[in-house]
Amino acid sequence: MKSKFTLGLTIGATVGGLISLYDAQTRRHVRGSMMRAGSETMFYLRNPGVFVDDVKTSYAKVATSLSTTADKGLRGVEEVQHALQKVSKLDDQLELPAGNQTKKLAGAGSAR
Repeated sequence: MKSKFTLGLTIGATVGGLISLYDAQTRRHVRGSMMRAGSETMFYLRNPGVFVDDVKTSYAKVATSLSTTADKGLRGVEEVQHALQKVSKLDDQLELPAGNQTKKLAGAGSAR
């Protein structure tokens, strides 16, 4: 079953790609992209040290971005936790000890 799915997906992508190349502007764009990719590949093959440095730099940027995002997320969770604690304290202050009834706030039941 999986092999048929993969085969169908591959054939569909190939046919779709070939149909899209019918348009001249698309052909020019694809040709230009392939030429750039080829020249970048040749550059990195001739300068493997630059490739390693670029990979390290990209990794550092992604790691920093993930770390920053995680820190922001944790701060958000802490803020929500703090707000829930405040609401819980407020709820405790509004409860009456006898009968488990809550106090009415000023003007809460006076809609006319």
